[in-house]
Amino acid sequence: MHMNAKIAIFSRALISFSYGFIMVIFPLYLYSIGFSLETVGLVLFVAMIINALLALFMGMVADHYNRKKALSALFAIFSLATSLLLLIKNPILIAILAGFAGFTTGSTGGPIGSGGPVGGIQTAIISETVDNRGLAKLLGIASVTEMASAMIGSYLISLVEALHVYLYNLFYLGTGLGIVSFVSSLLIKDMGIRSRKFLPSVSLKNIFKLSMPTIPCGLGSGLIIPALSLWLKLRYHASTGAIGFAFGTMNVFIIIFMLFMPKLAMKIGKLKVIVFSRVIGSIAFILMAFSSFFVLAAFFIIMRGAFAMGSMPVRQSFVMTNVHETERATTNGATSLSRNGASSFGALFSGYVMQSYLDYVPALGGIITMFDPLLYYLMFRHQWKEKM
Repeated sequence: MHMNAKIAIFSRALISFSYGFIMVIFPLYLYSIGFSLETVGLVLFVAMIINALLALFMGMVADHYNRKKALSALFAIFSLATSLLLLIKNPILIAILAGFAGFTTGSTGGPIGSGGPVGGIQTAIISETVDNRGLAKLLGIASVTEMASAMIGSYLISLVEALHVYLYNLFYLGTGLGIVSFVSSLLIKDMGIRSRKFLPSVSLKNIFKLSMPTIPCGLGSGLIIPALSLWLKLRYHASTGAIGFAFGTMNVFIIIFMLFMPKLAMKIGKLKVIVFSRVIGSIAFILMAFSSFFVLAAFFIIMRGAFAMGSMPVRQSFVMTNVHETERATTNGATSLSRNGASSFGALFSGYVMQSYLDYVPALGGIITMFDPLLYYLMFRHQWKEKM
């Protein structure tokens, strides 16, 4: 494995460990300091819009100027934002900090490159070091490492709660891990790959086609994922430790599926894996809404994560092989913009829907996300029979 790939995976694992607990405690923190559900939704909305725009802009900067320097800058921003969060109580300022740090999307939404500027640039850096056939396997390794770190981060919440430590001091742990990630990113060697233009041109048509399915995916997921921990607490009165345990267990199964899905893609094709796994993930969302107790809802959360997130290395490989190598970070930025931009409206809407229709928010989200695999099939059906 190329040293650049090792460094990118290492630094991503550190940040993913942070997001393992940040994604759970951030909406809970907003609620704990007195924000209403509508305000929580508004904060998530603004933060996700900022993060989506940042992903596209930094992706173009990385491809046209320097991927290494862009990545280092994002790690520095993450560290600064996490260090300031507990000192600020203004919702707009918190939204700005969360947007730049990616608190609502994890800058990954899961595996590398799936939800924000950090992961998008790292996917491009990793893709520089391997050919297209080996890309899915390498992204699988990266994603498994990342999700294992996120899993430990989620389980850490239960430990902190058991030790009666102030839970939200974990944001400062995120600051420290961001600093280590920043230092490690300085060791990446610039491979000299540059796009000719700041705005994408070579892969523009495919970038558009790859972005379309992410809109319903983002909108439906945005209704529940950014505030999922808060939904579980309000619906089932679950403890923070139990919620963190559920998230950690979900990551265990995501890891298992990340190891399995690339092998399945080699037999039946990438597009089929993407479509089938996302259909099942959407169904799990719908069933979650009709779960009468926490353990059953947690089961469907795990099921949704395993299928929808477990196939992400395959999806990332599919995306990278459908665009030019000089525009890969830009492509990830564009798909992040469409996904997270749509998610932001879902998060804003969910704050209002939860007031009156708390139980059925996941069902609405699942119905909307069902259009994601449908669009993948319609846009790329000419690749339906292709294998890796």
